[in-house]
Amino acid sequence: MIGRHLNEGWFRYRDRIALIQGNIRVTYGNIGRLLPSLVQAWGELSKKRVGVCTISPMAFATAVAALDLLQSHAFLVGPRSLEELARLKHVYAWDHILREEDILAAGTQREGSSSDSADGFGLVTILTSGTTGVPKAVNHSWNSLASPVRLDSRYSGTRWLLTYPLNLYAGTQVFLHAVLNWATLVIPTSVDPDTISRTLKDQRVTHASGTPTFWRQLLFWGPKEVLRDCELEQITMGGEMATQELLDGLRATFPRARIVHIYASTELGRMFSVTDGREGFPARFLQEPPEKDIALRIVDGELVARGRHRMISYDRDSRIPEDAGGWIATGDLVELCGDRVLFRGRRNDLINVGGRKVSPLQVESILRGLPGILDVRVYGKKSSMIGHLVAADVVLAPGVSEETANTELRQAVSGVLQPHEIPRIVRVVSKIASNEALKVVRSEDIT
Repeated sequence: MIGRHLNEGWFRYRDRIALIQGNIRVTYGNIGRLLPSLVQAWGELSKKRVGVCTISPMAFATAVAALDLLQSHAFLVGPRSLEELARLKHVYAWDHILREEDILAAGTQREGSSSDSADGFGLVTILTSGTTGVPKAVNHSWNSLASPVRLDSRYSGTRWLLTYPLNLYAGTQVFLHAVLNWATLVIPTSVDPDTISRTLKDQRVTHASGTPTFWRQLLFWGPKEVLRDCELEQITMGGEMATQELLDGLRATFPRARIVHIYASTELGRMFSVTDGREGFPARFLQEPPEKDIALRIVDGELVARGRHRMISYDRDSRIPEDAGGWIATGDLVELCGDRVLFRGRRNDLINVGGRKVSPLQVESILRGLPGILDVRVYGKKSSMIGHLVAADVVLAPGVSEETANTELRQAVSGVLQPHEIPRIVRVVSKIASNEALKVVRSEDIT
């Protein structure tokens, strides 16, 4: 599907910029001219299991398009060490590993004629980006990954900021929204707030996607005068709970932008979006499907869903963890509050303190509202006595001392949090720990 799209349409859009990364500009013509040589060089990979280990977006775009034309089974793993690649090759029984140098070497061959367009029946496997535990290998097709993409000629002149790794579900969604609309994908050279802010402004980005953690850090540390001059038309968040204070902060900083909170997962695909500026989602979604062939319900405090963009299966396992009605447990804990369903955290993130469960998200929401605290990460720290203690990493506002923060924090939460919910270990840090998808990490093994 992605191979056919690029192979058949690149000549018409050959002068349009497909990718921008720093001073590098790649046109759709650059990508399209390279495809035939890749297909020719990789002919033996047709319908084989191939690990795609690429760094540059140009290499990713051409590699996945060529493998799609070859109907290969592509595993999107991103940059990895040789040791990690060898382990993954063994675990997932890959026939071959494609690295950056393989794409460059194939590209030096003489350009061929346009490749024959196949229907692209090959699979695409994505490793999940959970904040704890071992990632799962989730099988999709390019058709299922592209099914949520809105195709509209109005998007052809847009510029999409990519902050997610291309090998993750969210990264493929931004990639496909840009490429399938012949728009431009803008890749920052760094995700530090200063670089992001200047990239948004200098490259005239119109659509930007990121986790709430990403947007929170941008609001805290990005140059305000630069952010005010950005031309954003749409801000999209996903992967974590969007709090009301973050939604309000984005509205104040980018008053002209449409703010969208998307609910999606690697297994379920895109489920729905919320644009009303309020945290959570409308309770009516539980009775009235938010989109066609999407359904939601709450079972024992957990959001359960079924939808048309879901995965095909876990790799090497044809089964999908669902009941007979096609419902899949999301792992997200929710609470019905009036006309709203609010997220209360992930089930596997709960901290077991002497048999009592503590939600890190709910503790964070209290601490983040305290004076002098810019950001916070709450997690469980092992205890030989009671299983776990609640621990917190905090980022302090300029001028606030660590001693003052500790004293005021404990005074402020007394009577607000239950004794077992109060952080017993508080550590001052300069930045909140996050994983490659820019989600907050709940493990205590972060330095």
